[in-house]
Amino acid sequence: MSHSHRTRIARTIEIFEASRRPLFMVLDGIAQEDFDWNPAPGSRGIGKMCRHMYRVDVWFLKRLGIEPVISHDAPGPVDEVAGRMRTIQKQILAEVEGCESDAVLMAERTSLDGKTGARLGVDVVHIAQHYLYHLAQMTYLRRIRDRAWAAPLDAWEHATHVIGDIVLERGR
Repeated sequence: MSHSHRTRIARTIEIFEASRRPLFMVLDGIAQEDFDWNPAPGSRGIGKMCRHMYRVDVWFLKRLGIEPVISHDAPGPVDEVAGRMRTIQKQILAEVEGCESDAVLMAERTSLDGKTGARLGVDVVHIAQHYLYHLAQMTYLRRIRDRAWAAPLDAWEHATHVIGDIVLERGR
């Protein structure tokens, strides 16, 4: 079956899931010292990137008129920060899964501050692309600190193939 016969909801979930999973592979087994390390003054290390990603997720949800389930942001242990990431990502998935049709997924929304124009499907794919952008940075930073660490290249490659197959509407 070609991707064009699957719903936009299903395709959006597939892209989002494939893009978020490798983030946690970078965090798996990372030392707190490496998580907190910043490569240069004023730059973001892995921990700050993780916090940045869930803050951006919160911003997107508000832009979509959705009250985020988390608002707390502070440095913390790897598991705590990863937990915040998972929590907001589960909310995003629930919002997509809760759409009764592709039309609802693609409908224009009104933000919490009254602005219009955002669409859930488009924004969730944007979030997924944001994750992959930071995945590359996080992978590089983790390898700088731990040369023996095996980067999640297969998971990244899977995500790129999922996106490519959907964009090009190729069957599997």
